[in-house]
Amino acid sequence: MAAMKEKDIEDALLELGVKRGVLFFEELYDVFQADYFPLEEMDRFLMLLDDLGVKVIEGEGRQKTRHKHRAA
Repeated sequence: MAAMKEKDIEDALLELGVKRGVLFFEELYDVFQADYFPLEEMDRFLMLLDDLGVKVIEGEGRQKTRHKHRAA
């Protein structure tokens, strides 16, 4: 069951990256926590993103940015 949940999370993040063309490292770190994904899995995922033309950049993810605007 846990493996299915991990796959669903990974697929959703992959879909978001392809749709936007970019993911933030922060978004990856939120998903690829050491408790759930070994470092090798994150490396594999980064290579897949690169193959699909998705850039991974520094900065804040959309959700955190929206929260800041609401608080202001």
